[in-house]
Parts: sequence; structure tokens; C-alpha cells
Amino acid sequence: MSEPTIYESSSVPPEQVSISRRAPRWAVVIAVIFAVGFLTVVALDRVIITSKVLTSPGATRQIGPMLQVDPAKTFEAEGQIEMVTVKSNLQPSVLELLGGWLDDSIKISPRHEILGDRTVEQNRTLGQEQMARSLDIAARVALERIGYDVISEAGALVIQIVPDTPAFRTLDRGDVIIQAENREVKTSRDLGDLVRNKSPGDNFSFSVLQIDGTIREETVKLSERDGNAFLGVSISTYVEMDELPFDIDFQVERVGGPSAGLSLTLALLERMLPGELLGGLEVVATGTVDPLGNVGAVGGIEQKSHTVMRNGADIFFVPAMQADQARDVLGNMIEVIGVETLDDALSKLRSLGGDLAGVELLAQ
Repeated sequence: MSEPTIYESSSVPPEQVSISRRAPRWAVVIAVIFAVGFLTVVALDRVIITSKVLTSPGATRQIGPMLQVDPAKTFEAEGQIEMVTVKSNLQPSVLELLGGWLDDSIKISPRHEILGDRTVEQNRTLGQEQMARSLDIAARVALERIGYDVISEAGALVIQIVPDTPAFRTLDRGDVIIQAENREVKTSRDLGDLVRNKSPGDNFSFSVLQIDGTIREETVKLSERDGNAFLGVSISTYVEMDELPFDIDFQVERVGGPSAGLSLTLALLERMLPGELLGGLEVVATGTVDPLGNVGAVGGIEQKSHTVMRNGADIFFVPAMQADQARDVLGNMIEVIGVETLDDALSKLRSLGGDLAGVELLAQ
């Protein structure tokens, strides 16, 4: 019987086997996807789209602290009138464009709709000029309402001319009719009344103030439209701006355009009247204002409505023709009031408890 083989133990420890741990394949895949996604986002954020402009909600800003008026001419009030702005991204990236497409509060517009043929710098300059003119008109409209004489009605301004009419052969856009049939013409209504008192085929004589300041005399034979005498023009009242009795300034940065006209006018009236014009309400307003107090449309009304919704207000004054657009955004959250004139806004404030003592309304 054979003896079992005996192996002597060695003093050298047995060889240790190292086992490396590898990350699971799914983790590697996720890491790669994340890295590729991150790099894609970075790349998309650097690619600029020059053919589109993004308009997004901006901010509401209280006007009172930005107005500079002679303290001797002003009063303290509890109400608060605010302007509302939007943000315009004139050079959006692909990533920002995708974000705008997914956000219904952001509007994507073709670049030419916003800038036309202007450069970004030219557009900024235009906005600043429009804001300055808006303040100038707002100041005069407000001062007129409290008894100052700073706007003079001075004629009928020719806005449009109908082809193949007496006016088409004798008038140009920008002409101002200051006299007709030996009667002074101060407003568009004056001229309309004089034409309506004539019959088709009658001669009609008038004096025209031209853009260069010279005056010419014209006589035409009126045509017929719907059985009435017809000159063939669309007109508005031409006004001349007189010197302000004291300085009024508005210190605001990075805001341009004419849409703060209504809010500026209301803020000036609130500052210069002893009573509570706003009745203690928080009022946001947007709309252009012309020298006769007419309120005009503004851009970005949906985005401004989103801004008001986010920041809150008691009432939101908007141009009458854009009230439905604002209500589509705000629903019943904030009362939207459409106005055609400054008087409409003032009358609404009076109905809500505002003090209009010292304010002259053009139409009672």
C-alpha cells in the first residue's frame, strides 16, 4: 500500500488575486448621455439666431419716485400708479428660442417686425426718443387738466389722402389746414363741419400751413360721396406745444418707447393734485397718450398682462382695443379696464372713490 504524498507548507504566502470592480454599463451610458446633453446645451446657448426676437414679461415700476417735479407744486398721496414693461431679447440663442417656444408668456417675432431696417443701437435710440416725447406730452396733458394753458389747437392735420379726390391733387400728408371759407380752423371737427355745410360741386377755399412753415392758398371743387360733399382727406387736430411753467423730469434707465404715456399722465395728476386721485388703489396703466388725451395701442400687451398677473394690482388700464387680449391672460384675477381717452380713465377712478377735485374733464 503506497504512502500518501505529503506536501510541505511553504513559508511564501499564497498568491493573492486582485479583482478590479468595473462600473455598471448602464451608469456609463447615463454619464455619456449627460455629458453629451450638457455639451449640446452649452452649444445651443452660444448659437445666436438673428432672424427672431423674443418678447417676454418684464416688471411693474412705481412712477412716483422717478418723477422730479417742483416740490411746491406737488402733494403726497396714498395711491400708487405703476408703469409696466416687457423685455426684448434682440439676439436670442437657440436655447432661449426653444424656451420661448415652450413658454406661452413669451412671444417670438420675426426680427423685421420689431426692428424694421434699424440696428439694435438705432432701435435703442428711437425708444429713448419716444420715451422723452411721451413724458413731454404727458406733462402737457396733465397740466392742461389742472388749468395750465400749454397746448394750443392750431388746425386740421392731413393724415391720409384718398386717391382721385380734390385733396389728392392739392394736399400732402403733413399739411395743416388753418383756415377754410374765411373761417379759422383749429380742430379737425371745424374742418369737417365746414365741408359738410357744402354741396358736391361747390368750390372750397382753404389756407394750408406747409411742413416748411410757409402758407399757401388753395381752391378745389368738392366731389361727392354718399350724397355729401367730399374733400378726400383723413385728418386729426394739429396742436402746438407751449412752454411748460416749471420743469418736469422722469428719471428712468433702460426703458424706452411711448407706451408709458397714460401711466405718466395719471402719475403726474396724482402728484400735482391735493386729493387722492387713485382713491388709495394700486393702479397699473399702459397706453400711448396724444396731446388731446386719446389713448393708443401698445406693443406686447400679452406679455405686459403676464407681468401684471405676477406682480399684482387692483386695476389695469389698457387701450380699449386691446382689453380683450389682456383679459384673455388675466381672466378675473385683476380688473382690466379698457379706455379710449384719459377722461375714460379719470371717470373710472372717480367711480372707484378717486378724488377728481381740480381736474377738468373734456367731456362731462
